[in-house]
Amino acid sequence: MRKLDADIIIVGGGVAGTSIARELSRYKIDVILLEKEKELCFGVTKGTHSFIHCGLPDKGTPIMNRTVLEGNYLLGNLAKELNIPFRRIGKLLVVFDDEDIDILKQKFDDGKKAGVPGIKILGRDEVLKIEPNITPKVQGALYTPTTAIISPWELVFALAENAKANNINIMLDTNVKEIHVDEKNIFKLETNKGTLKCRILVNAAGLYSDEIASMVGINKFQMIPIKEERIIIDEAYSSMVTHLVRSPITWDFVSPTIKEINAKQNNNLILGFTVEKVADKTDTRTTPAGYERVVGFAKKVFPFIDPKTIIKSFAGLVPTNTLTNDYIIGPDKDVPNFINAVLGGSGVSASPSVAKMVVSIIRQSGLNLEKKKLFNPERKPIVSFRGLSEKDKDKIISKDKHYGHVVCRCETVTEGEIIEAIRRGARTLDGVKYRTRAGMGRCQGGFCSPRVIKILARELNIPVTEVTKKGGNSRILLYKSKELLRKLNSKGE
Repeated sequence: MRKLDADIIIVGGGVAGTSIARELSRYKIDVILLEKEKELCFGVTKGTHSFIHCGLPDKGTPIMNRTVLEGNYLLGNLAKELNIPFRRIGKLLVVFDDEDIDILKQKFDDGKKAGVPGIKILGRDEVLKIEPNITPKVQGALYTPTTAIISPWELVFALAENAKANNINIMLDTNVKEIHVDEKNIFKLETNKGTLKCRILVNAAGLYSDEIASMVGINKFQMIPIKEERIIIDEAYSSMVTHLVRSPITWDFVSPTIKEINAKQNNNLILGFTVEKVADKTDTRTTPAGYERVVGFAKKVFPFIDPKTIIKSFAGLVPTNTLTNDYIIGPDKDVPNFINAVLGGSGVSASPSVAKMVVSIIRQSGLNLEKKKLFNPERKPIVSFRGLSEKDKDKIISKDKHYGHVVCRCETVTEGEIIEAIRRGARTLDGVKYRTRAGMGRCQGGFCSPRVIKILARELNIPVTEVTKKGGNSRILLYKSKELLRKLNSKGE
């Protein structure tokens, strides 16, 4: 057999791809993960909500139902190994009319049959007891205690860091242009960084999975994005909502988020709902109608919520496929050793279970998977200065003075944390933001962004004009002031 660059190549650096890469890092094989963006987690995963579903089943989605239920359990242990924020807050599916109680009863029956732990129906007084700030108009709720919250981007970065520490090769800014399959079923990927060859190809490209599949001659499905509009509320209300609160009819929601390990306060609230299918895979525009609906539901359930405390509105895209309502997980019968790992809604929740499925499929393909004796499942997090005791703050500053310089005042992020994020792979303003939360606070980077840009330029040894928000053409500073004046003067302007 001709020399291969890897036994397995994974296309896609979101939660699916990094989960699979980390699971494969347990074995003595050569694996490459490709991501077309400047950094990991710049696709679908970045725009997702922060909760981990309990496993309430949907009709016609057996793979999703099974992997979400198992993934919810697996993520508890995974979060401990990777040292990322994770907390089981529980979910309340709330209704406001007596006739809607039957909806809760049906979902309760479905959940019990599926094996969702601890599920039960609560009456009005029981709901008010555990969520005292909810409107007294609530009539009842379905309670699922295993529903959790996580930081999805921290999960992706942690998975990737741990996979890399266990010898997985991660290539960023690598766009797959063509894929050829030879007579021996070897994949040859033509990328902007050259040609790569592998025996097994895993398609975890999210919204672009259909395009990767098409490159090997598979045209059985298309990926369609569903837009979800979301709003972030300032942390002033962090203690006012303690569960994920959601409508079982419209699926609008209000939920806490999580910033630090074991943190129960000083977290933002996230509000949201599903909008519609859209044609453009890059359409993340928000709308006035979306704003009105999101805020309308939030105020209906929690009347104290004030739109003046909104610090950010954004839209995320959930991938769906035209082949099935379910995930597409498994090898394609027409192209040996081409494995789809195409997720959709609840993909973060399902990801560790899907990774185990893919590894099982790879084992069945005949590739020898011998476990490493020295596999290290743990990863140390970037120190959160904000979460340290005063004694520990003094201690870390005495070791590294950069931790004594607060760069982001809203989130109390220090220069030391930003330097560490860059050391771990941050190359853009958003890369720093999602690793450290610098720029996620009340002013949304108004104060700290210029300072973060200077640190990035210094640590990467590049001009400040080459620092980008998220790679590509997203440069923030086009010219230095004097350079711009000289440019204008040379044109006689």
